[in-house]
Amino acid sequence: MLKAATLAAVLLIGLAPTVPARACGDGEAPTACDDPSPNGFASWMLGRVGRALAADRAQALRDFTDGARGFRTADTYVFCVGPDGVMSAHPNPILKGHDVRDLHDRTGNYFIRTMMETAKPGQISVIRYLFPKPGSTVEEPKTTYYTKAGDQTCAVGVYDADVAAPETATADGRVAQLRQRLDGAIPTSARADWTAFLEALNAQGAEKAAAIAKARRDLTAAATALDKAGRP
Repeated sequence: MLKAATLAAVLLIGLAPTVPARACGDGEAPTACDDPSPNGFASWMLGRVGRALAADRAQALRDFTDGARGFRTADTYVFCVGPDGVMSAHPNPILKGHDVRDLHDRTGNYFIRTMMETAKPGQISVIRYLFPKPGSTVEEPKTTYYTKAGDQTCAVGVYDADVAAPETATADGRVAQLRQRLDGAIPTSARADWTAFLEALNAQGAEKAAAIAKARRDLTAAATALDKAGRP
């Protein structure tokens, strides 16, 4: 079981850089992702999650992890936990595949356990807790919307800072906002070209992420070799 004490280190080294932010996707999202209800976008995204899992569970979990097919925008991503407490989908490759029921924030909030115990099919529930943004170890307030989809507890979270001051959030967040506005303005006749353009950007980002991950592995190997060489 992944211990909560290791969470900060896991988040620092385990997350690749944020993939390029996606537009909300294929004309199916609320216009410009600007649903007036507080959890409008999360509700839409979780609806897509349920349909994707029902259609092809294995592919859906891969898409959630990779942020493919519109399942990620800026710091907002999908994650799922199986009935055994193992993280079945998450952008952090170290969290994914581990029992995460013991994860909790500095206030002692065991948010994963709570979600697993209270998630219900066809119902979106809300939980608040502290959790670092991708690539950071600083816990920030986060509101997460979750539901039960098959045997999976799946969720979409939104960081309070991004909601309160999106213009000062991450650079990826600002790019996401621009793409979201464009997504609502693209005419139907140009939708295919727009989607192809976004897919090309995502592919480019994936290549960069892979290169950075390799560089990290190489640096770790070099540091280990130097450490061994310096021992008596």
